[in-house]
Amino acid sequence: VHCLRLVVSIEEICNLMKKIVFLVFFGFIKLYSQVEGQSFCQGNENDTYFPLNIVEKKIYWANTFYIEKKVDDTYIGNKTYQKFEQRWENGNIDILFLREENGVVYQFDEDSNSEFLRYDPKKIKWTSDEKGIFEILTREGTLKTPFCKYINLLVMEAKYSNNVFKFYYLKGYGYIGATYAGSLISYVSPYLNENRN
Repeated sequence: VHCLRLVVSIEEICNLMKKIVFLVFFGFIKLYSQVEGQSFCQGNENDTYFPLNIVEKKIYWANTFYIEKKVDDTYIGNKTYQKFEQRWENGNIDILFLREENGVVYQFDEDSNSEFLRYDPKKIKWTSDEKGIFEILTREGTLKTPFCKYINLLVMEAKYSNNVFKFYYLKGYGYIGATYAGSLISYVSPYLNENRN
């Protein structure tokens, strides 16, 4: 009788330990997710509005999305650009070549074989050839997306020949969304593999 009770006790202890391990593991995952979510929504005040060290993002645009992924460094002329691949939901791929020099970000355009200014922290307004007219409206902007309510954003207005967009940038994360005619048209997701319903 005593032996049987000992076996049951060991089995009970094992089951209890399994539950404890599960709860600790689940708690760690939940805490890690909250920290990641906070970082995603809050950015990093000590970083720039246009960091080029983000490895991968999922960005919704209108009724589709693309995954932006840092691929490698590319040498064009005597300058080094970071190459980003934007793979759209339908399989199309766009390529971005970006470089930073003294806090100023430039983009190389393969079609015109030239670079244009993408962001300069010292400028309020500039024209980038045929790309449009850009103007920094504020560095205290707000934007609400399905995932976050952002504050202290850099808001950049981009006037193209037929359209006017407002692009929103978060320190330490960069681009986080866009509006068109006052409505949210684009936003980033913290989940690379989630499907929007």
